[in-house]
Amino acid sequence: MKIVIGHCHVAAKPHGRDESGRPEIGTIPALLRIMEEAGVSGAVAFAPFGPQDGVEANEWLRRELEKYPNLIGFAVIDPKQEGAAGRLRQCAQMGLRGLKIHPPVMRTAINDPASKPLYQAAEELSIPIVFHTGAHGWYLRNYVPMLFDDVAQDHPGLPIIIAHVGGQTFFDQALAVMLNNKNCYAGLTMEWGTSGRFPASALRPDQVDILLDTVGPDRILYGLGYPWNSDNLAALKKDIEWILGWDIPDEDKQKILGGNLTRLVESAQCG
Repeated sequence: MKIVIGHCHVAAKPHGRDESGRPEIGTIPALLRIMEEAGVSGAVAFAPFGPQDGVEANEWLRRELEKYPNLIGFAVIDPKQEGAAGRLRQCAQMGLRGLKIHPPVMRTAINDPASKPLYQAAEELSIPIVFHTGAHGWYLRNYVPMLFDDVAQDHPGLPIIIAHVGGQTFFDQALAVMLNNKNCYAGLTMEWGTSGRFPASALRPDQVDILLDTVGPDRILYGLGYPWNSDNLAALKKDIEWILGWDIPDEDKQKILGGNLTRLVESAQCG
């Protein structure tokens, strides 16, 4: 089975939560070593939230990924910043095939009208947007998952990946949005019981069963949450073993472990 994982944050210098003692955790070389040991073929790498080695984050990622053809780059852009839509188009031309938005860190409401030009550009380019969800400081009213319904309804051709599926705090809201909008996807990060920076982001087995029965395997994507696990390699191996053990057809496991993600990024109009 060809496994392609999502949700990997990389930077020029080590960062993250890994307590395993492995060197350079949080960098691309460390991610590649973990992938190789776990039998993973590819991964989505997010640009950092700030400049790296004196270079703008998205440009830094583009340069780095020239060395690593098995990694798929996602840009990071604050949707309310002036010229955000144009910057997304530039990143798409650079070969970055998706976008990561972290509403509470960026201090931007999910349905802020100022974000509409960026969402429109992403929809036109079929670029998937990964949104962080779950309680993470700042005013909850600005980033509760129910707000994705506004974006999904206004931009029905925009692929929206709801990372962490709302977490333990907002799972029901995320589920309602996905049932109401076929362009919304469940971004699984961290199996229940796998320690990580945000343990509340993990889903219980019964919640995963609900996703499989309602949203369905065609709209579920696995992501590691690298490098914010206490042991990223152990978490990756455990998560893959967990998913492979689900009582679903092998073809559905393949979709969740890379097929769905690959389909989305290959549809993006980039480069």
